Amino acid sequence: MTRRLQNYVIVFMLLMFSVACSTKNDIEAFKEADYSLESLDEVRVNGINLLEIKNSKDFSFGEAAALISAFSDNKLNATSTLGLNVSLDESSKDRTMTVTQLKWQLLLDDQQTLSGLVSEPVELHDGLNTITVKTPVTFSEESGGASLNNLLRLATMLNKEEGQRPKVTLQIKPTIATSVGPLEIPRFINIKE
Repeated sequence: MTRRLQNYVIVFMLLMFSVACSTKNDIEAFKEADYSLESLDEVRVNGINLLEIKNSKDFSFGEAAALISAFSDNKLNATSTLGLNVSLDESSKDRTMTVTQLKWQLLLDDQQTLSGLVSEPVELHDGLNTITVKTPVTFSEESGGASLNNLLRLATMLNKEEGQRPKVTLQIKPTIATSVGPLEIPRFINIKE
């Protein structure tokens, strides 16, 4: 009886070890992957598709007032559909990863301008991943309120020619599902510079 119990314990420990190794390999594969933003098909902020806005005349008075009010309270919500390309190492092409939560931040000239949190699970794989994300958007604050300077920098950046734009960096910090529970990656990963 004792011998049989020892065998079960050994088998159980081997199973746990193999699951832990597999989880570690998955994490390493996605931590070392190259990420690039291939497309941005929709950007709705508080219900307004910003990709359809070319100048201030494209806003109705009501839309502009609603956005200014939401900005003043720093309570903006965004929905976006994006194409995220994940390029895994050749030996890891068949791996997948479930992101249970995603912290993100947008930096302009290395200064944090926007940040948010995606709390809906997303499964990533090698290649193009089409993802719809819903997230609150928070401007970095100065003197206890949303920074108008960051809003102006962001707005003018969108209207500048490619060579005149400031350095734009999108960073993510995922929490991933593992066999032992959720695990947050310890540092932000640059998506696009």
